[in-house]
Amino acid sequence: MGKTPLLSIIMTTYNQEVLAIRALDSIPRRDDIEVIISDDCSTDGTWANILRYCNTHPELNIRAYRNKKNLSCYINGNKALGYATGEYIHSLDNDDYLFTDEYSKAMDQFNGEDCVYIDLQINDGTILHLSEESRHLFCAPITKFVRREFAKGITFPEEIKGGADWQYNEELLARNPVSKYTGIVAYAYNYPRAGSVSDLFIKGLL
Repeated sequence: MGKTPLLSIIMTTYNQEVLAIRALDSIPRRDDIEVIISDDCSTDGTWANILRYCNTHPELNIRAYRNKKNLSCYINGNKALGYATGEYIHSLDNDDYLFTDEYSKAMDQFNGEDCVYIDLQINDGTILHLSEESRHLFCAPITKFVRREFAKGITFPEEIKGGADWQYNEELLARNPVSKYTGIVAYAYNYPRAGSVSDLFIKGLL
């Protein structure tokens, strides 16, 4: 049995054949990271591109799965969580990307905390700073590394179309996690982006 990875990066994909590859390119090449990809039965070239990427980038420890039918983002997210084996988990949306070196520096700050937060940069350059006060507002799984054992049993509610990440976050925070706020801008959040889950939710289309 191999060594448990320090981090499982979880990326769910659906019809994002170009940006998903950009996201994968941004992941640090570290031997303590595993990448979990769960494709929700994409109808474009996403899955073929992912398989090609796995074959041409053996330095990145990727495990890729594909659903036989489209399950929706939250159900697919729960499936992907179930594949993770790392001490910590973190979500990378398939239309976002990481600031590679800064992300690696944030990983180096892990010291047994339940949640380790990073800051986000949105498309206009604005920084979303994570703190004790803002962690309820900026609730998406992209904001933090979470110790997998601490989050055990928490899943995204599958019966709602939008806002499941908020409910997941609130259930996590109700467990009173030991938290660290790194202040490191390590994540490029592709927001606002027309057609994204956040955009559709704000417009009342989810």
